[in-house]
Amino acid sequence: MREAVLITYMGAPSKTEEIKPFLYRLFSDRDLINFGVPPFLQKPLAYLIATFRTPKVKPQYEAIGGGSPLVTNSLEQAELIEKETGLKTFVGMLYSEPLLEKTARKITENGFDRIYHLTLYPQFSYGTVGACIRDVEKFLKEKLEVKHVKSWTLNPSYIQWIRELLKGELSSLNPEETAVLFSAHSLPKYFVEEKKDPYPKEVEATVKEVMKAFPQFNYRISYQSKVGPIEWLEPSTEEELHRIKEEGFKSVVVFPISFVSEHIETLYELDVEYGQVAKDLGLNYRRVKLDHRHPLLIRAISEEIDKLRKE
Repeated sequence: MREAVLITYMGAPSKTEEIKPFLYRLFSDRDLINFGVPPFLQKPLAYLIATFRTPKVKPQYEAIGGGSPLVTNSLEQAELIEKETGLKTFVGMLYSEPLLEKTARKITENGFDRIYHLTLYPQFSYGTVGACIRDVEKFLKEKLEVKHVKSWTLNPSYIQWIRELLKGELSSLNPEETAVLFSAHSLPKYFVEEKKDPYPKEVEATVKEVMKAFPQFNYRISYQSKVGPIEWLEPSTEEELHRIKEEGFKSVVVFPISFVSEHIETLYELDVEYGQVAKDLGLNYRRVKLDHRHPLLIRAISEEIDKLRKE
C-alpha cells in the first residue's frame, strides 16, 4: 500500500497580486463566514468585500516584505515532516496556491492508496479544521482512503514547543510585573452559539497545560484578526492590552497561540499594530517569535501522523 501525508491550511497571499483572489475565495466560503444573505448572493458580496479590502490590506503585506511567508513556511515544515515520517508529504491550501484541488490531483495521479491528513491548526474549529476536512473529503474520499487528525491541541511535544519559546522571553522578567497574553485567531460568535464549536475550549486547554510550567506568571487569552461585519469572539487583543496596563503590569509577553508559523497576523497585526498600542500604553511589549522549523513542533505533527498509521 502506498501511503502519503497531506498537510492543509487556509493559505495566504505570497505576493500582493494574490491578495484579492485569496480574499475572494475566503469570503466565498459560506461555511466559514455566513453574511446572512441568500446563498446566491454570497459570491457577489465576497467579490465586493475582496475588492474593497484589497487596497486596505495591501500596505500591510508590503510592510512585511510584499507577501505572507505562511506558504513558504508550510512547505518547509512539510519537507521536515517527510524526513521525520519517511512518507511523501504534500501541502494543500484552501484559498491560495498551492490550492488543495491541484494537490489532490497530484496525489491521485501518483497512485497513492492512503492519505494521512493533518491541518496546521492544533485546535479544532469547524471553520478551519472542519473546512479542511470537508475539502479533503470532497477531492479525495472517493479515490483513496483518507484518515484525519482532527485536533492535536494537547500533544505533549506541541505543548513543550510553546513552553520552550515562551521560556526564552519570560526568563529575564519579573513575574509580579509581567502578564502573559495568549492571542488566538478569533472566530465568528455564531460558530460557538449555534454550532457548539469547541475551539475556545481547546485554546483554553492548550494554554492551561502550557502555563503549568509557569505558575508564577499571570496569564489571559484574547482574540485577534476579526474581519467583516459579523460578531467575533472576545475579548480582543487590544482590549486586553489596555486591561493589562490598567491592572498595573509593566511588561506583557504575547504568544500567538493558534498559530504554528509567522504570517500577516503575527508580523503585522501583533508586531506593528498591537506593538504600537503597547508602546503608547507604556508597556514593555515582547511578542514570542514562532519557530516553525523547531524539532519539537515537527515531532508533534509527526507523532500525530504515527498515531493514525497505528490505528
